[in-house]
Amino acid sequence: MKISITQIKKLRKLTGIGIMDCKEALIKSEGNFDKAINFLRKKGKNIAIQRSVLEVKEGGLYSSVNDDQTFGVTIGLSCETDFLSKSKDFLDFLFMLSKISLLYNNKEKFLSGYYCGKTIQDLIIEKMGIVGEKIELKIFERIQSPFVTNYIHNNYKIATMVGFSSHDGINPTIARNIAMHITAMNPIAIDEKGIPDSIIEKEKEIISYQVKKENKPSNMKDKIILGKIKRFILENSLLNQKFIKDDKITIQEYMNKFNKNLKINIYNRITFP
Repeated sequence: MKISITQIKKLRKLTGIGIMDCKEALIKSEGNFDKAINFLRKKGKNIAIQRSVLEVKEGGLYSSVNDDQTFGVTIGLSCETDFLSKSKDFLDFLFMLSKISLLYNNKEKFLSGYYCGKTIQDLIIEKMGIVGEKIELKIFERIQSPFVTNYIHNNYKIATMVGFSSHDGINPTIARNIAMHITAMNPIAIDEKGIPDSIIEKEKEIISYQVKKENKPSNMKDKIILGKIKRFILENSLLNQKFIKDDKITIQEYMNKFNKNLKINIYNRITFP
């Protein structure tokens, strides 16, 4: 199967792995990106866990939280060039739409909603005529909880929102620290129960493949596999992760310092692309 340079560059951007390794992985997987990533991981390449392989596009993300901090919305606009995605004109438009998004519960209602006598969709079309590029609302994600906070990475490519069970014992700085941690560490789930069985089974397959090649007794290999799976679960469940600002404690222990009854109800970490 012939693999294009565009496919290779896309896989390289997704994984950070060298061009020749990406080419080999795509050939072996017949162009399937998920299978190519698994192939690279089986070879021992250090790649962040991929939730799904998204089409690489330019654009930006922004999230806003309402005044009483009980819900928030993240929106993402796509465009055609990196140059436009970094421009003041595009970012100002993104910020404006983000504030308006708080008035709506879903993407469809938002696009058909009105601002200054025009629908949001009409405003987007109008902006396309000004900048000369196709612009689309690709992302609209809303979360609700007794206390919601957000964090936007400074390149507007990652936006995180976190919903806590209470305001008690937690101030904006503490909440923001946890949102920053999620942005940096990209957990799969809040705790080990939230990690899908499909991800754990896939990880077992990769670990078993790697351990199988080691010259060790079978019973020792089984213990190594179990140990690696346990470590994988701890490293990818938010409450068990080591806090980025103090690696001597976990996120759960960090929250316990302020309120032992505090829980994280929900979070989302969205990347673009």
